[in-house]
Amino acid sequence: MKRIALMAAVSTLALSACNQPNVVGTSVSKNFAGQLNTTAASGYTAAAGTAVYVDVTGGDRRTVLTATGLKAKTDYIAHFHSKGTATGSTNDCTSGGPVVGGLIGGASFTSDADGKLTIKGFQATADLKDAAYINIHESATPSVIPLCADI
Repeated sequence: MKRIALMAAVSTLALSACNQPNVVGTSVSKNFAGQLNTTAASGYTAAAGTAVYVDVTGGDRRTVLTATGLKAKTDYIAHFHSKGTATGSTNDCTSGGPVVGGLIGGASFTSDADGKLTIKGFQATADLKDAAYINIHESATPSVIPLCADI
């Protein structure tokens, strides 16, 4: 009986391993920088975080964003953006570029009671070829952008 249970467990692990995407590139990790001025910063406590992404087989990019210091129990969305042409911009995050690839994770995500947030998603790598930065917005007020990372 123990042998049958062990074989079932091993078979399940082997099959689940077959369904995992294969990494075809190197994982990239970028630190988010705070983007809020004092007017928009109400409810935020030293917003920070990390953007990690890697290209996998099948032409997708897996992205995991983690953030802290956000407003508690607030909905957020995240996007890749291409470089914009905003006057006076000194980095990609302030360039005002258009969204590429749609929402990361395809929906909004809610921060927990401590202002922590994790966003995960897959997007077509081809749609992100012009991506220059990633930012996190408040879902209800997209002009409030607490975090951004130049990529």
